[in-house]
Amino acid sequence: MKFFDKVQLVFGNNFESYMEEYRKDFLSGNDVTTGPASVSAQSALKYSAVWACCRVLGETLASMPIMLYRRDKDTNERDAVRDLRIYDILHNAPNEEMSAGSFKEAGMMNLNLGGNFVAQRLKNSKGHLLGLKPYRWQNVIIDRNKTTKKLQYTIRNGKDGTNKLVLERKDVVHIPGLTLDGIIGMSPITYASRTIGLGVSYDKFSENLYKNSVNSPGAFTVPNEMKEPAYKRLKANIKTNYAGLKNTGTPMLLEGGMEFKAFAIKPADAQLLESKKFQVEDVARIYRVPPHMIGDLSRSTNNNIEHQSLEFVMYTMLPWFKRWESAINQQLLTKAERKAGYYMEFNMTALLRGDLKTRAEHYASARTSGYMSVNDIRKLENMKGIGPKGDIYIQPLNYAEAGTVSDTDNSNAKLIDSISDMIKKNKE
Repeated sequence: MKFFDKVQLVFGNNFESYMEEYRKDFLSGNDVTTGPASVSAQSALKYSAVWACCRVLGETLASMPIMLYRRDKDTNERDAVRDLRIYDILHNAPNEEMSAGSFKEAGMMNLNLGGNFVAQRLKNSKGHLLGLKPYRWQNVIIDRNKTTKKLQYTIRNGKDGTNKLVLERKDVVHIPGLTLDGIIGMSPITYASRTIGLGVSYDKFSENLYKNSVNSPGAFTVPNEMKEPAYKRLKANIKTNYAGLKNTGTPMLLEGGMEFKAFAIKPADAQLLESKKFQVEDVARIYRVPPHMIGDLSRSTNNNIEHQSLEFVMYTMLPWFKRWESAINQQLLTKAERKAGYYMEFNMTALLRGDLKTRAEHYASARTSGYMSVNDIRKLENMKGIGPKGDIYIQPLNYAEAGTVSDTDNSNAKLIDSISDMIKKNKE
C-alpha cells in the first residue's frame, strides 16, 4: 500500500483539513503533536465520557422504531402501512447478520466518531432492494469521479485495505453528520481532539498517580545512616508485621530513634477531580448530551432532570431523527413512492411517554376534551381495542359557540315552559 493511501485510510476525508491545520500550527509555532493525530476513535472510546455519550446516542436511536406512513392527498390523513420492502428492512432485518436495532446503533456510532455513515444497498438481479450492509467510516473514502464528477465511495476491505470496492451514489445510503458542504460530515473526534485528548491525559495521570504509589502513606526517618543489615531487617520486619490487610491497625515498634511521618498527596489537592469533572462536561457539550445521562449528577436535581431529559429529546435526538429520516426518504424511496404519499418517520412516542400518573392525567384530559377515543388511548398503551364503540369521540354538553344557545339550554327552556303551563292549568 502506498504511503498516501495509508494516511488516507487513517484520516479518511479529514486528511486535507488536518494538513491545513498542521501548516498553520507549524508556521505559528504551536505544538503540532497535540493535533488530531494524537487521538483516534479507538483511543477516544477508552475515555469514559466519550464512551458514555456515544452509548447514550446510539442506544436511544436504536430503541426508536422507524415507521412507514402513507398520506392521503384528498383528506391529508396518514396511515401506518407495511406494503413496501423498505419497511421490513429498516424495521426488522437490514441484512442476515443484523437486527434493525444493531444496524441503527452501528450507524450512530459511525456518525459519533467519524461524522458519516455509509451502507451498501444489497440488490437482486432485477435491481430490487434486499437489504443494507453498513461499513465502518474508517474504511470509506468519499470523493468525486474524475470523469463523471459524481460522488463515489471507495470501500477498503482486508487488514491492509488493499481490496477496494468502488460504489456509486445509487449503490449506497449515505447519512452525513454535521457538515459544511451538505455532503460529507465532519468527525467530532477530529475537531474535538484537543478536548478529548486532554481528558485522556487526565485518566493517564490518575492511573500513574496510584500505579506509581505517589499517594504513599508516609516515610521512616532515622537520625543517622542505617547500616545494610539493619536496613534489610527493617524492610523485612515492615513487610511481615505491618503490610497487608491482616496487619491493618497493628501498632509499630520503632528503635534507634526512628520516627514515622505520615503524608499524603490527595488528588483534590492537585485539582485532579475538578479538572476531570470539567473535561466530562466539555465532552458532554460536544455531543450535546445532558451530564446526568452520562453519570455526572453534581448539578442535577429531581426537578431539573425531567426538563433536561425533555431537552435531550427536543434538541439532541430530534435533529438526529430528522437527519436520518431525510436521508432515508431521499435515498431509499423512489420519486413515484414519495409522490404516492409514502414517507418514513421515527416513532418518538416512547421517549415522550412520561410516568404512569402523567400519562393517566393526559389521557383523561384528551378523552373528556374529545380529541382521543378509548381505542386511541389503548393503542398508545399497546392494548387491544374494545371494538367499534371504542372509536366514539365524546364532547362535553356545555361546549358551545359564543353567542349561541345550546341544545341543553333549549331543552331546559322547554321543560320550564311545560311546567309553567301545567301550573296554570291547575290554577284554572
